[in-house]
Amino acid sequence: LVKEALEEYALSERNRRRLAMLDEYLVEKFRITFGNRIMKQINQYIPVCLACGGNELDALDDILARKVLRKLESQNPVYVRSAADGLCTYLEELFGSDHMTLCKDYLRRLERSA
Repeated sequence: LVKEALEEYALSERNRRRLAMLDEYLVEKFRITFGNRIMKQINQYIPVCLACGGNELDALDDILARKVLRKLESQNPVYVRSAADGLCTYLEELFGSDHMTLCKDYLRRLERSA
């Protein structure tokens, strides 16, 4: 079933561009990047979620919150706290204010705990 999902579905070009922009932002502001392994995981995860009836942005939200933003835990907590709101705003600019709720919730938890 996974093989069929990978053949039938793929990450949209629009979201691929958004991810590239987010990656640039994360490199500039936090000095973290997606990396090839995480991009491979994203490219495999999204088709499976879509094949199961999921939504592409919800799947992106899930994997970004679990894989990419976790890298922020290794950063200076004071800096993360001060920059997290800006990242939430940038996520809204890229994906819309009604999306990426897992990512934004995760960042808000970091703000409170840092």
